[in-house]
Amino acid sequence: MEHKRPDMAPETLLEKVTLEALSALALGPPDHIGDIAPLEAVLPLIAKAWGLLEETLAEKTKRLERGKKLAAENKGGVPGEPLLECYDGVMIADLLWALLRTAARLKEGTERQAVYDAAALLDEGLNLQSFLLRGGRRSAGILWAKFRSVVREDDPEARADICGEASIFVRLLYAHGLAKTA
Repeated sequence: MEHKRPDMAPETLLEKVTLEALSALALGPPDHIGDIAPLEAVLPLIAKAWGLLEETLAEKTKRLERGKKLAAENKGGVPGEPLLECYDGVMIADLLWALLRTAARLKEGTERQAVYDAAALLDEGLNLQSFLLRGGRRSAGILWAKFRSVVREDDPEARADICGEASIFVRLLYAHGLAKTA
């Protein structure tokens, strides 16, 4: 049986990255506010890649600025934000796949690298590695290799082809994650 999940909507990706940045701010001390820089930098790139409305990005940026202000004052998380959501391996794979697809849509190599850097930070923070210890290690390794290829590739058609190849390994991660959680 093949497991296929719908691709994460760009608006959902923007929201998830915003919430992860806010969660990191809530957990960290004031002198670590700069640690979220890769997540902060990727927000306008997500909006650019997918042609999201400026108002959508502005709302996320405003929330993040509020979170940074509270973190600087050592006041914890932003009231009313659903922080510290627990992700399973499938949800992490969804997020990484959405970021890979975003990187593939960007023309500039520096922008694609910024998306990769944010994905690497999210991978570390969300602990994808613990999910991989139970299996799926090879598929995730290949997915990351494909992501690095997208970052280096200047030809948009080649980036689209790489995404097509990577989708196979995302489906394998989904199937593995669904089997582990079923």
